[in-house]
Amino acid sequence: MYEQIKAVLFDLDGTIYYGSQMIEKADQVVQKFRDIGKHVYCMTNNSTKSRQQVCEKLLGMGLVFRKDQIYTSGYAAALYAKEKGYKSVYVSGTEALKREFAEMGIQTSGIADVVVIGYDMEFNYQKLTKALQAALQAKVIIACNKETHYPGEGAKRMPGCGAMVGALEGSLGKQVDYVVGKPNPLLLDIICKQQKLQKKEILVVGDTYESDIKMAEEYGCQAIFIGETKEVLSSTRKVAHIKEILEWI
Repeated sequence: MYEQIKAVLFDLDGTIYYGSQMIEKADQVVQKFRDIGKHVYCMTNNSTKSRQQVCEKLLGMGLVFRKDQIYTSGYAAALYAKEKGYKSVYVSGTEALKREFAEMGIQTSGIADVVVIGYDMEFNYQKLTKALQAALQAKVIIACNKETHYPGEGAKRMPGCGAMVGALEGSLGKQVDYVVGKPNPLLLDIICKQQKLQKKEILVVGDTYESDIKMAEEYGCQAIFIGETKEVLSSTRKVAHIKEILEWI
């Protein structure tokens, strides 16, 4: 099955792990795809960690990935800024997100024409105030994503980056100019370009229809949706748990 597929893209939160705990048999599914000759990559809307930090987290669970096999909305935001020619940005987010921009040669400063807002578990009123001051003077405001919530430890629903973006938009009285993360297909565009893949050669595996699967369906990729509550296109297969994939791979 999926003979034409060359690469499998796994979402992370809710697909491979819940917080610090790997989901049952997720590692076996990853290895099975590798065993049958598929290239495996991970993608996430979570911008709190650098790609290297994601690698280290996965390694702690027994999953080995290289940095160039990890795609985050933070990395995509930095790459997008570089391609647009932005020299400096104001970043509302973690130090890891700021490092992604630094690695692209983009300076992060308190005053800039471009504001980037990412997920931050320590987000508070003071940080919102600083982001607002920067945004009021900026020409472009970019959000890493607008995900409303995601599954954390024990599958507990946690507020996503959309909470931070919504607070800034509410303060500004307008929406941000561009959203980098899923369901925007930018991550898929980047992966196709860097890995020399075509849309039909990609299989997306994810647990969130509104981001993972909607992105795949609209982009023209095949997908596996881990869930039971949504109607999906014929190009998408639906399973209740990731371990079911082992039964028909």
